[in-house]
Order: sequence, then structure tokens, then C-alpha cells
Amino acid sequence: MASNVGKKRWLIVFILVLAYTFMYLGRSSISIAGSTIMADFGWSATEFGLVSTAFFIGYAVTMMPAGYLADKFGAGKVIVVGTLVWSLFTLLSPFAGSIGLFVAIRALVGMGQGVTLPSASSMVSKWVPSHEAGKAQGFTLIGVPLGVAITMPLGVFLIENFNWQTIFYLFAILGPVWVVVWWFFGKDKPENDPKISKAELEYITSGQGKKEVAGPTLTSKQVYGSLAVWGATIAYFCYNYVFYLLLTWLPTYFAAGRNLSLAEAGYATMFPYLVAVFTYPIGGMLADWGARKFGQNIGRKLFPVSGLIFGGIALIYATQTSSLTMAIVLLSISMGALTLTQGGFFSIPIILAPKNAGMIVGLYGTIGTMAGITAPILTGFVIDMSGSYETAMYLGSGMAIAGAAFLLTITKIKPIVPKDTQKLSA
Repeated sequence: MASNVGKKRWLIVFILVLAYTFMYLGRSSISIAGSTIMADFGWSATEFGLVSTAFFIGYAVTMMPAGYLADKFGAGKVIVVGTLVWSLFTLLSPFAGSIGLFVAIRALVGMGQGVTLPSASSMVSKWVPSHEAGKAQGFTLIGVPLGVAITMPLGVFLIENFNWQTIFYLFAILGPVWVVVWWFFGKDKPENDPKISKAELEYITSGQGKKEVAGPTLTSKQVYGSLAVWGATIAYFCYNYVFYLLLTWLPTYFAAGRNLSLAEAGYATMFPYLVAVFTYPIGGMLADWGARKFGQNIGRKLFPVSGLIFGGIALIYATQTSSLTMAIVLLSISMGALTLTQGGFFSIPIILAPKNAGMIVGLYGTIGTMAGITAPILTGFVIDMSGSYETAMYLGSGMAIAGAAFLLTITKIKPIVPKDTQKLSA
């Protein structure tokens, strides 16, 4: 049936993949250009970390209200405005003449990009039936590692043949290109699209949860007072710390920490993200399989816990080996293991509080963004204080393993039962 109703919903998913890809090209431009910019401006590692952290401060400002804005004005309109904002300030980045101005501009780039994830998730929920939502979300997120993977060799080419400023000029153009694509092919809701078939529209709307979601409606106090919620959220913070550490510092680690040329650093960084292109969607499938095979508590935690542990251990060995090839292999294993966790992490809120899952995901996003603010600048500080990139990587490894411990020992994945209900049942 699904193969015969039409595929307009998957065109929308593909357009969102492009949005994420272009967004991460703009976001990770600072990473591949990092060692060159540090040399040009004479920045310390701590100062470069501050510039990288500024993005996430801006990101946090708009990420939290983005869902409300998407509901009020339409997700597509919100993403379009955000895309034009981040494109404009990406274009202006090379004109920053001081570190203070660079920090301000990167914060504004973050504000433009902060609306995309919540708005895109809102759009997916309207364009696909619930039984396809996990697959659709997994595919949209392919744009995250794909954008980073493309940035690395392309950024190297631009720096070696032109200059680091060219990266920002070129990637800034991609945002308006996406806006044009959305203008011609995108709609906020399937019912607003005159080109969608009647069969596909009925297929989407009939599978979007007309029946009542099971479970009690919880208060904010009951959700935020749950130890299981905080265990999962802290574990997600730990994951994000390592992810953003690698996103902002991996090219510079290869260039300055392993004394590679810029081209070698770019290509070395590309491989872990190519692995993540596949592990993002696979993680969602494995989370569902684990729950069916071992039950919700064990099954939903199985891949997040094992992914954090193996990702952390692989990162330790990657920094210890003297072989560049082995370091790339181990970093690819680390990134693959870490990104396998995402399907499990984002399915946990649905089990803990079906009617309040959005509240928990919002907490994830807020606390997770704090990791984006913390990781770049703390990494730079550790490098400056220790004189060693390896020490900063060891800290990331420890965070990953600590996240696994929080999830394994604190988070029991079962529906949250209000205390008054527990008393009545007793």
C-alpha cells in the first residue's frame, strides 16, 4: 500500500536532509579553518574555543522557542528565516577584525541555525504517519555527518587554492539556494500541497495517531522530578560533550596535535563522519529491535550504553596509537559507536512519558546544548594548560563512559507513575 500512495513525503524529507547538510557545512567551516585562523590571528587554543563556543550560545537562545515559533508561523517559514540569518552572518564572518566581533558573529550564526532542529522535527511529524516517523527522523539526520564530511575535503581545497575566507563565502551561498528549493517544492503540511495525491494525503493523516496516546498526563514537577529522566538527560549531555568536542576540534587535533598538513587533517577528519552517515539511521532501527528482543528497559538502553562505552574506549586508543591509519580507524569506530546511541536516546522519552515526551526532548535539547557551549572552550583550556591534545581527548573519553554509567545505573526505562497513583495502587 505505502509504495503505491505516492512519495511526496519523502521529497520533503530529502529537502530537510539538504537543510541539515547545508547547515552543517556552514557550522563546521570554523572547524576545518581553525588551525589556519589561529595562526593568522595569533589565537590561543582557549581563544579559538571561545569562538567555537559562541555559536552554541546563540544556538541555545533560539532552539528553545523554535517549537513555539514553528507552531505559530509554520515550520517552513521559521527554517527559511533562520537559514537566511545564518547564511548572512556566515558571509560576514571573514570581515571580523577582532576576536570580540568574531564571537558576536558566530553567536548570530548559531541563532540562525538553532531553529532548524525543532522546526524540522515538527514538520516531519506532520508529513509522515507515526509508524514511519523514526525512519524519517533518522534519514533527515543523515545531513548532519554528511555536511561535516563534505566540509573537510572541500574546505581543504578552498584554503589551499584560495584562502580560508573563501570557505565562508561559498558556504553562505548554500542557504539561499535551499530557500529557493523550499519555495518551489516545500510546504509546511501535506494538506497545503496541491500536488500531493489524495491517496498519499489519506495515508499520512490516517497514520498520525488519531487514537488517544496511552499513559497519564504528567505535571512538569512529575517529569522533572523523575530520576530516570535526569539519568537519561545527563547521559545525553555526556554524549553531546564528546560529539561537539570532535566536531569543533578534530581537524585542529590532526593538524596541530599530530602535525599533519591541512589536506591530511581534512581527509582524516572526513572518515569518521562518513561512518556516521550510516550509523545515525541504523541506531533507530536497532533501538526498536532491542526493545522487542529484550524489553523496554534493557533494549532501549542496550545501544546507548554500549555505544558510549565503546565510543569512549576507542577514543582513548585513537589518541594513544602512533599510527595515523589506526587512529583514523579507531576514531571512525568511536564516532560510529557514539552516533548509534541516538535512536535509543530519542525513543526513551516516549516510554517514560508518552504524553509528555516533548517536554523531555526539550530538556534533552537544552542540556545537550550546554555541552556544545562547554566542550569547545573547556577543550581549549585543557590544551593550553596541559600542552597536550591527548589530555583533552581523554577527558572526552571519560565523559562518554560516565554517560553510560548514568544511563545504566540511574535510568530505569518504564512509564513514570505519579506518586498519588502509586499510593492508590498500594
